[in-house]
Amino acid sequence: MTSEVNLKQTLRKLEFPLCAKEALNKIGELICGRITSIKNMDLALNLMSEFIFYEVDRRGNKRTSPLSALMELHLLEILFEHFNSLSNEAARNTVFLSLFSGTTAMQRAGILSKLVSLAIGIPSPAILTSASTWMQQLGCTSVNSCKLAEAIVYDYFHLVPSASERMKTLPDVAPQFTANFLTAVAENYYNSKNKDQTYPSEGLLQTITFWISQNACLCIAAQQKQAALPPGAIAMEATTAIAGLIRWCTLAPLCDQDSDLYCHLHLALLNSILEIPQTQPPKAISAQHLTVALRHILLSSNKGGKQPNLQIALDRFAQAVQMIS
Repeated sequence: MTSEVNLKQTLRKLEFPLCAKEALNKIGELICGRITSIKNMDLALNLMSEFIFYEVDRRGNKRTSPLSALMELHLLEILFEHFNSLSNEAARNTVFLSLFSGTTAMQRAGILSKLVSLAIGIPSPAILTSASTWMQQLGCTSVNSCKLAEAIVYDYFHLVPSASERMKTLPDVAPQFTANFLTAVAENYYNSKNKDQTYPSEGLLQTITFWISQNACLCIAAQQKQAALPPGAIAMEATTAIAGLIRWCTLAPLCDQDSDLYCHLHLALLNSILEIPQTQPPKAISAQHLTVALRHILLSSNKGGKQPNLQIALDRFAQAVQMIS
């Protein structure tokens, strides 16, 4: 208890962002050792809240004012340098997961999305690998992963459209991250769970089509490499983007989205299906995700949708199912 108090008192003597930098180093020592206790984990979480994200004061009370824009900028710089300095992937992933998972994940989503966006722009394979592991452990179609994907799409395809060119090389820098990002992005569009149906922009659709056309194995990249996790942690299976993107191609004609890119993406996905390793049970394509498209086709048929568009949707869905089986 005394050492914990002394540590906090020492950190409180430092100004931000130096206290955040020192706290990060201490957190790594606490949770990346061979033997990690609950006490160490609790202390690490306390250090994160008070000294890194500025969420609570010294008494543990919630702060009324969050990080200022300048403090946030300093924090991003410190996080970027810290994660790039960690050569041990398991240690890096452990700290990354601890910072951005659990009950505080939504509160810290803004910092996370800016950090990952920065890692794409610079680029940083180390941070993108940890972000990929984070998405996989939380679930690539989880709310948190989908929000991260949405933020990246906004930064690179809407806020500064010219920056989308930088995304073209992302699979070369971080294939596992790209695969998990694709899965989350696929969940954000042509999805009946969303109140308002949304469609990918031309730039996003073009980039995704380019990625998969260039690399037929990209969608399964995250399933081909085991994530480096702390001892005792259970690695979650990655969900591929194939079913979600098949849904896009199938539903596009039913939603009067007639870009030729959907034809090219559909062909690229069929080639991707051919590259899937045979496993028992099959794990690359989620049958549950695939049936979403079928429900929409049936609904469109019952409503008397445009016959040519309905036929295109049926043909694409049938071709995908035939390739899978």
